[in-house]
Amino acid sequence: MRHVVYLLLVVNLVFLGWNIFQSQSGLQAERNLPPLPETVAPLVTLQERLAADDEASAIEKLTDTKPPGAGAGLVCQTLGPFLVQQEVQAMQAELAGLGLESQQREAERTYPVGYWVYLPEMPRSESQRLARLLDDRSDKEYFISKGNLISLGVFKEMSRAKNRLARTRKMGLEPQLETRYRTATAYWLDFQAETGAGKQLDGLLTDSPDIWLQDQACY
Repeated sequence: MRHVVYLLLVVNLVFLGWNIFQSQSGLQAERNLPPLPETVAPLVTLQERLAADDEASAIEKLTDTKPPGAGAGLVCQTLGPFLVQQEVQAMQAELAGLGLESQQREAERTYPVGYWVYLPEMPRSESQRLARLLDDRSDKEYFISKGNLISLGVFKEMSRAKNRLARTRKMGLEPQLETRYRTATAYWLDFQAETGAGKQLDGLLTDSPDIWLQDQACY
């Protein structure tokens, strides 16, 4: 039994050595072969040819669905602010009609709601003196507030606030002008558009002077 094992071991070693010899001989023979002339095309197996055809077909399909340069020339833009949800939805429909898919975004916005003319806080005796001065000038558009502050009026338009400021200064008073603000939720529409589509979008803004279009970073 032992001799049989030894015999099998020797046969396997001889077979392994023969394979190594054949492999080295084949590589050496390839090295010794002269190069093919430029006019002679190398042989291609059927398997290699089918693999090349599949790769070319995949590239053609990708080129058809996403041609070179697809997506180039796009800019990210935002449109707003809108203070009413219905206005946002209407504009979103307008953009969809132009082939633009927009995403709605909310943001807190502070905007002016009026202008306040007033005399700052002062001692009570001084506020009473200035009140009498206003009464003597038949000026009833004031009231005394906390801290003896004298309010001279709140106006929606800057021009009217400045007129009030000028009239009281002619009385020898030194009023101050302050803009009053309100914070509310504003809505914006973010979308991508092709470069040069600005003229088409400008047509949507002709009747909305408080809405503007601006570029923003793409994320």
